[in-house]
Amino acid sequence: MGFWNRGCGATLFSLSLFCLVACSSPADTDAGSSAGRPSTSTEAQPQLSEEENSTPVKALKEIAIPHRYGQTVVPQNPERIITLGSYEEDSLIAIGVIPIAVTEPQSSTGSFPPPWSQEVLRNVEILRPANVDGGIDYGAIAKLRPDLIMATKTELTLEQYEELSSIAPTVIQPGSPNSPQMSWQTHAEFVGHVLDLESESGQAILVTQASIFDAIRPHPALEGSTFAHIKVDEREVLQIGGGQSLSSRFFRQLGLVYPSNLDDEIGGADWSTMTEKLESLLAVDVLVVESDPVLRNSLIDSQPFLEQENVIWVDRGSGFDTAVSSITILSLSLLLEELVPNISQVVTVVIDPPTAEEEAAMNAFRLVYGSETIWEDKAPHLQKANELRDANEAYRLGAVDNDGITLTPKAAEINDNEAIIIYDVYFGDSPAYTDLDRTIYLVDGIWQVTKDDFCGFLSAAQTPCPE
Repeated sequence: MGFWNRGCGATLFSLSLFCLVACSSPADTDAGSSAGRPSTSTEAQPQLSEEENSTPVKALKEIAIPHRYGQTVVPQNPERIITLGSYEEDSLIAIGVIPIAVTEPQSSTGSFPPPWSQEVLRNVEILRPANVDGGIDYGAIAKLRPDLIMATKTELTLEQYEELSSIAPTVIQPGSPNSPQMSWQTHAEFVGHVLDLESESGQAILVTQASIFDAIRPHPALEGSTFAHIKVDEREVLQIGGGQSLSSRFFRQLGLVYPSNLDDEIGGADWSTMTEKLESLLAVDVLVVESDPVLRNSLIDSQPFLEQENVIWVDRGSGFDTAVSSITILSLSLLLEELVPNISQVVTVVIDPPTAEEEAAMNAFRLVYGSETIWEDKAPHLQKANELRDANEAYRLGAVDNDGITLTPKAAEINDNEAIIIYDVYFGDSPAYTDLDRTIYLVDGIWQVTKDDFCGFLSAAQTPCPE
């Protein structure tokens, strides 16, 4: 029963949660879709001598990536990769590939590289914005002798694409010019396909989705709260994000809801200039406003609706503005650590005190799952209790290493003869997991946990139940 020591017990629970994330984690509307992920590939099989054939050799694999200007054949294992798109390198870094040169975005208002990739890119060549604005410095790129150029997050003309392709195979956006930007998942998936590292990109996506799940779990008030995102430029012109902007898609992954009336008004645009009509539709729970901090007072004077308790200010040049605008597989870490708790403080949920029936359901739940509950108190609330006494004793003994295990109910939602219980898991006096849920049932006037549910919980501790 050593599985219930603090280290192993937490690990087993974490594995269960990870399975939940992998199967039903918060996901973007285009996560996991085939959009932006070409499937066309060709394999070049070199002619080998008999001697070469006697030794296993990995076949060369060239992947053909279709795009708006035709297709690009990517060689196997490119080693000298240059990225031209804004923060395009993040998806490469996430799967263990370090480019030889990256491009500083034109829109960058803070230091570059950003905080989430600064260490990794310390010795990487930085191409300045001037190199890709109006005219690419092809000579500088050619001197770096790339064997692949990634430009899926910047708009290239046909002429620019052809010039770059004469230097090295160049991969551009797979969709049409009017296609929405690829989400962090789709971009990471696409890069994994281009580089023939699909298992690595799949794993990186799962880990990131798990981090989102872990970040929002302590903040249930996020679920269902409405939001809007506003950017203010140096001329104090306000732009409001549409429902398909990168930031809006990210906020929806947190459980927030984009208002349908805003969506109807803005349509498919990523960003739209603020109008009186749009301002009248901003009755949202949380309003994220991105601006230069120097402009804040004058903005509030000119736009009184910004002086509200539900406004979260994101300072231009702080790193958060870059993270919330780019939304890459790496920049998410900064947002989850800092921005999510700030949003949670703005959106609140008022919970009414439990009714007598809800209290009864929660009390029965507490008795059944508490490792220290005496059997006589637990048995009436446990289905087929006579079959489970030995398993319960094994659970009690194993939980001693954790100073006892308690499932503390926080709320109950009753629907006819069943109740969904929201609860926290405590090892001794320390909370291990929060805001989980399980179901308990009303049987002949008594709230009971089913044998299957109880045994499912015990299985996390390698505690067997009778068939």
